[in-house]
Amino acid sequence: MSDESKTYEEPESVLLLFSGLEEAFIGSAESFGNPPVACYSKRLTIQVLQDNFELTEEQARKKYEYEYLKTSFGEGTPVFLDDEYANDVH
Repeated sequence: MSDESKTYEEPESVLLLFSGLEEAFIGSAESFGNPPVACYSKRLTIQVLQDNFELTEEQARKKYEYEYLKTSFGEGTPVFLDDEYANDVH
């Protein structure tokens, strides 16, 4: 019999994260009755895609839309904060 500790993580406490978008991760989002989900900055995500994949802005936006925004993992699906125009708010 092994003396190793067994760990168990509650599904509600585990965030699903997108590989390669660490620089765009800004925290977690919570809502009543749902588990917390990873939250990414849309503005930073577009920039990371441009930098890491050498994409134009248009290509990065298409990749963002089709590979990230339209991906669903059920209740744990990460969300994106549309912060592209945050500096324009007075």
